Amino acid sequence: MPPPATTLSLQETCQGRILLAALFALLLMIPIHGHAQQGLPPQGNPHGDLSDPMLPPPGIVGVALHLTAERIGDPAGLFIRATHPLGPAVKAGLAHGQEILAVDGQSVKGKTYREVVSMIRGEIGTSVTLLVKTFSDVKEVKIIRASEAQLTEEEQRI
Repeated sequence: MPPPATTLSLQETCQGRILLAALFALLLMIPIHGHAQQGLPPQGNPHGDLSDPMLPPPGIVGVALHLTAERIGDPAGLFIRATHPLGPAVKAGLAHGQEILAVDGQSVKGKTYREVVSMIRGEIGTSVTLLVKTFSDVKEVKIIRASEAQLTEEEQRI
Protein backbone atom coordinates (compact mmCIF):
# COMPACT_ATOMS: atom_id res chain seq x y z
CA MET A 1 0.00 0.00 0.00
CA PRO A 2 1.55 3.36 -1.01
CA PRO A 3 2.23 5.92 1.71
CA PRO A 4 -0.35 8.71 2.08
CA ALA A 5 0.29 11.81 -0.03
CA THR A 6 1.61 14.89 1.74
CA THR A 7 -0.15 18.15 1.01
CA LEU A 8 1.82 21.40 1.26
CA SER A 9 0.14 24.75 1.71
CA LEU A 10 0.53 27.33 -1.04
CA GLN A 11 2.69 29.43 1.32
CA GLU A 12 5.03 26.47 2.03
CA THR A 13 5.32 25.72 -1.68
CA CYS A 14 6.10 29.36 -2.55
CA GLN A 15 8.63 29.69 0.26
CA GLY A 16 10.38 26.51 -0.87
CA ARG A 17 10.54 27.68 -4.49
CA ILE A 18 11.85 31.11 -3.48
CA LEU A 19 14.54 29.55 -1.31
CA LEU A 20 15.62 27.16 -4.08
CA ALA A 21 15.66 29.92 -6.70
CA ALA A 22 17.74 32.16 -4.42
CA LEU A 23 20.23 29.42 -3.68
CA PHE A 24 20.43 28.47 -7.35
CA ALA A 25 21.01 32.05 -8.49
CA LEU A 26 23.55 32.69 -5.75
CA LEU A 27 25.57 29.56 -6.48
CA LEU A 28 25.74 30.17 -10.21
CA MET A 29 26.86 33.77 -9.85
CA ILE A 30 29.91 32.88 -7.71
CA PRO A 31 32.99 32.60 -9.94
CA ILE A 32 35.34 29.66 -9.60
CA HIS A 33 38.80 30.59 -8.36
CA GLY A 34 41.56 29.47 -6.06
CA HIS A 35 41.79 25.76 -5.27
CA ALA A 36 38.76 24.79 -7.38
CA GLN A 37 40.24 26.48 -10.45
CA GLN A 38 43.57 24.69 -9.91
CA GLY A 39 41.86 21.31 -9.51
CA LEU A 40 42.74 21.13 -5.80
CA PRO A 41 40.25 20.24 -3.08
CA PRO A 42 38.45 23.27 -1.63
CA GLN A 43 39.78 24.66 1.63
CA GLY A 44 38.33 27.19 4.07
CA ASN A 45 35.50 29.44 2.93
CA PRO A 46 34.15 28.04 -0.38
CA HIS A 47 33.16 31.59 -1.42
CA GLY A 48 36.66 32.91 -0.86
CA ASP A 49 37.90 35.85 1.13
CA LEU A 50 35.79 38.92 0.35
CA SER A 51 38.96 41.01 0.33
CA ASP A 52 40.36 38.81 -2.47
CA PRO A 53 40.91 41.05 -5.53
CA MET A 54 40.00 38.11 -7.80
CA LEU A 55 36.38 38.24 -6.65
CA PRO A 56 34.00 40.49 -8.58
CA PRO A 57 32.27 43.37 -6.74
CA PRO A 58 29.41 42.34 -4.43
CA GLY A 59 26.52 43.95 -6.35
CA ILE A 60 24.35 41.39 -8.14
CA VAL A 61 21.28 41.53 -10.37
CA GLY A 62 19.85 38.11 -9.40
CA VAL A 63 20.36 36.03 -12.51
CA ALA A 64 21.99 32.69 -13.23
CA LEU A 65 23.49 32.51 -16.71
CA HIS A 66 23.87 29.66 -19.19
CA LEU A 67 26.46 29.67 -21.96
CA THR A 68 25.34 27.58 -24.92
CA ALA A 69 25.42 27.04 -28.64
CA GLU A 70 22.38 25.91 -30.58
CA ARG A 71 24.44 23.36 -32.51
CA ILE A 72 27.93 21.96 -32.09
CA GLY A 73 30.32 24.35 -33.80
CA ASP A 74 27.87 27.27 -33.76
CA PRO A 75 28.79 30.45 -31.91
CA ALA A 76 27.71 30.31 -28.27
CA GLY A 77 24.98 32.46 -26.79
CA LEU A 78 24.55 33.68 -23.23
CA PHE A 79 21.08 33.04 -21.84
CA ILE A 80 19.32 33.74 -18.55
CA ARG A 81 18.90 30.31 -16.98
CA ALA A 82 17.12 31.47 -13.82
CA THR A 83 16.17 34.65 -12.00
CA HIS A 84 15.86 35.35 -8.30
CA PRO A 85 12.11 35.90 -7.81
CA LEU A 86 12.66 39.07 -5.77
CA GLY A 87 15.81 40.26 -7.52
CA PRO A 88 16.46 43.43 -9.51
CA ALA A 89 16.47 41.53 -12.83
CA VAL A 90 12.89 40.29 -12.36
CA LYS A 91 11.77 43.76 -11.29
CA ALA A 92 13.31 45.09 -14.52
CA GLY A 93 11.37 42.54 -16.60
CA LEU A 94 14.04 39.91 -17.31
CA ALA A 95 13.06 36.24 -17.49
CA HIS A 96 14.36 32.74 -18.14
CA GLY A 97 15.31 32.09 -21.74
CA GLN A 98 16.21 35.63 -22.75
CA GLU A 99 19.61 36.11 -24.41
CA ILE A 100 22.08 38.73 -23.21
CA LEU A 101 23.70 40.46 -26.18
CA ALA A 102 25.59 43.34 -24.53
CA VAL A 103 26.46 44.79 -21.12
CA ASP A 104 26.73 48.57 -20.80
CA GLY A 105 27.03 48.87 -24.57
CA GLN A 106 29.77 46.24 -24.88
CA SER A 107 28.94 43.12 -26.87
CA VAL A 108 29.39 39.85 -25.01
CA LYS A 109 30.54 38.18 -28.24
CA GLY A 110 34.02 36.73 -27.78
CA LYS A 111 33.96 37.19 -23.99
CA THR A 112 34.37 34.38 -21.48
CA TYR A 113 31.65 33.55 -18.99
CA ARG A 114 33.78 34.98 -16.19
CA GLU A 115 34.36 38.24 -18.10
CA VAL A 116 30.62 38.72 -18.61
CA VAL A 117 29.88 38.00 -14.93
CA SER A 118 32.48 40.64 -14.01
CA MET A 119 30.83 43.10 -16.42
CA ILE A 120 27.37 42.50 -14.93
CA ARG A 121 28.42 42.59 -11.29
CA GLY A 122 29.44 45.89 -9.74
CA GLU A 123 29.14 48.03 -6.68
CA ILE A 124 25.86 47.75 -4.78
CA GLY A 125 23.44 50.53 -5.76
CA THR A 126 25.03 51.20 -9.15
CA SER A 127 23.32 50.41 -12.43
CA VAL A 128 24.12 48.12 -15.32
CA THR A 129 22.37 48.16 -18.70
CA LEU A 130 21.79 44.88 -20.50
CA LEU A 131 20.81 44.53 -24.15
CA VAL A 132 18.53 41.50 -24.13
CA LYS A 133 16.91 39.50 -26.92
CA THR A 134 13.44 38.50 -25.77
CA PHE A 135 11.12 36.10 -27.55
CA SER A 136 9.65 38.94 -29.63
CA ASP A 137 12.21 41.77 -29.79
CA VAL A 138 15.47 43.27 -28.52
CA LYS A 139 15.37 45.70 -25.61
CA GLU A 140 17.71 47.57 -23.28
CA VAL A 141 17.10 47.04 -19.58
CA LYS A 142 18.65 49.14 -16.81
CA ILE A 143 19.10 47.28 -13.51
CA ILE A 144 20.23 48.58 -10.11
CA ARG A 145 22.58 46.11 -8.45
CA ALA A 146 21.66 44.80 -5.00
CA SER A 147 23.48 42.87 -2.31
CA GLU A 148 22.80 39.26 -1.48
CA ALA A 149 21.77 40.46 1.99
CA GLN A 150 19.09 42.76 0.50
CA LEU A 151 17.56 39.83 -1.38
CA THR A 152 17.63 37.66 1.74
CA GLU A 153 15.95 40.41 3.79
CA GLU A 154 13.17 40.74 1.20
CA GLU A 155 12.58 36.96 1.29
CA GLN A 156 12.28 37.00 5.06
CA ARG A 157 9.63 39.76 4.93
CA ILE A 158 7.38 37.59 2.79
